[in-house]
Amino acid sequence: MKHKHETWGWMLAFDFFFAGMGGGMLVISGVSSLLYGAGSVSWLAGFLGPCCVGLGALLLIMELGRPSKALRVFLMPHKSLISKGAWTMTLAIGAGAILTTFEFASLPWAGFEPVRIFFALCAIVFGFFVASYPGVLLGNNKARPFWSGPGIVPLFLLSSLTTAAAAHILCDLIAGLIAPSANLAAGEPAVFDLLPPVVSALLVLQLILWPCYLFVKLKATDHELKAAKIWVGGKYTWIVIIGFAFLGLILPLGILLFERCIIDFIEYFIKSDFIHDALEGSILQAAGALLALLGGLIMRNLVVYSGQSRTLLPGEEKYRSRLPHGTEAFLAKLK
Repeated sequence: MKHKHETWGWMLAFDFFFAGMGGGMLVISGVSSLLYGAGSVSWLAGFLGPCCVGLGALLLIMELGRPSKALRVFLMPHKSLISKGAWTMTLAIGAGAILTTFEFASLPWAGFEPVRIFFALCAIVFGFFVASYPGVLLGNNKARPFWSGPGIVPLFLLSSLTTAAAAHILCDLIAGLIAPSANLAAGEPAVFDLLPPVVSALLVLQLILWPCYLFVKLKATDHELKAAKIWVGGKYTWIVIIGFAFLGLILPLGILLFERCIIDFIEYFIKSDFIHDALEGSILQAAGALLALLGGLIMRNLVVYSGQSRTLLPGEEKYRSRLPHGTEAFLAKLK
């Protein structure tokens, strides 16, 4: 790590994005498998979920540094929250990967229903933990005033499930385009029809809970007030308003809720068979899903960089004031 373990960079934000989204995708895949059976989600979504969790874990290892020592994180699951997270992410990847194999009817074990149900339940449990894990990890860091407290946990869980449902929409659309030629399942239509309303509901919850979270931080301790002010009237204000709130929450919500009205409005002014085919081909759903993913990514970067300022330990400021700055005469002589 380049910042002496005092600040965190973009890789941690991307780790939270991919790991949380992957965990949420496993939850959706597991629930769909229980309710609708094998093939209820696209093979692409089933494959992408475990891959995203693995990519998030890889980014975290790179951000922490010393990848050759990464296996040590598995040694103390009874004491370390990070160790618990590492084990759960590993189990989530395994459960999601095995569950995905049941999407392929040609495999010999594809018809073993009890086994499929077992791994569907495992995917739900482990995926739910992975989706919540970034918020739990940040909320336990009492030295970072913007993160500390249980309030960050449901916000990260909501965002993980939102981006997961949005990713399922995109995967089902892509799989539907290539399924005829590849002879692969594109997913159950009933599941696909439920995804846009689910994303919309999760976006509404985020629009409600984020102002509440910021309000609580603004009314809390001086340190939390200072940390929250960079979102409200500070250097991140316009990123929050335009990037996160408008592009990442309000705009995709409007697209997914009023898709039919938008299509009719565009076709009223533009008479084109090409435009008609594009709009009827779920292009607006894809646009809404992409914007929801963008909002989740922006939110994680905002949260990570907002936690770079931390409260100092008792006596730490005095200790730091006595450290050499590098310009002292005795250091110059040593050089």
